[in-house]
Amino acid sequence: MRNPSNYYYKKMPNENFFVDIFQNYHTELGSTLYNHWHEHLQFFYYTSGTATLNCNHKKIKVATDDLIIVNSNELHDCINTCTNLSYYVIRVDLSFLFSNQTDCCQAKFLTPLAENLILFKNLIRNDTTANNYIKEIIKEYFEKNLGYELYIKGLFYELIVYLMRNYIEKILTKKQFDMRVNNLTRFSKTIKYIEDNYCSKIDLNTLAKITNMSTYHFCRSFKALTGNSPINYINRLKINKALSLLRKGELNVTEVALNCGFNDINYFSRLFKKYNNISPREVKKGS
Repeated sequence: MRNPSNYYYKKMPNENFFVDIFQNYHTELGSTLYNHWHEHLQFFYYTSGTATLNCNHKKIKVATDDLIIVNSNELHDCINTCTNLSYYVIRVDLSFLFSNQTDCCQAKFLTPLAENLILFKNLIRNDTTANNYIKEIIKEYFEKNLGYELYIKGLFYELIVYLMRNYIEKILTKKQFDMRVNNLTRFSKTIKYIEDNYCSKIDLNTLAKITNMSTYHFCRSFKALTGNSPINYINRLKINKALSLLRKGELNVTEVALNCGFNDINYFSRLFKKYNNISPREVKKGS
């Protein structure tokens, strides 16, 4: 899936150590990443500011010290709602916890985790224990003292046990997991098409054709997958783009509306206020 320019994925710096951590800063309102998914487990640890994370149909308003878990193959995106957003991204390939010799612990716990059959709750809030594990992992990763890899591996063992005891959301069967992946794969081209063309007029029949479904079943399936109707999904992308343009201050409200595919300025203003609880002119004044 495509990512915006201010959000990126780096390759794991060491192919023998399957943990990657980096920090992101955002000062402009609007999207920090577009809707996408991936195979690995991912943590977001917020150190300042506020944002809205849409994950697995849930709209989560996050703030300082919140910890978010994004499970494998969960659609997610993030919208910055402040001028000082800062968070760490921790990517984990759980296979690095495996040993060469399979034992009962690996078969019972680690294999289902690595196969993405165990799903954790997305939001962890006001949990000092979980946050301390994350902070210690981050500290060790960047200080890189002797044996930091071994220490981080041990911390992840402890963290995974803690999460399994307190934050399991669901355990999938292999059939349920395969259906989940198949649905994401089937809609990947459609979502990319929307993200590449959302400022132009998009016909629902065209989207249904890309997905190889009837328009009726496409609309139902799209909402089941993303939590939004196709129209709402497209409008949200347009409004997020408009918010970014208004914050830059280079265009007036009419120019921003036209640039984002709105020919009716009044409709644009109503929709903008519906999504942001503020008018585009008020955002323009504050830019």
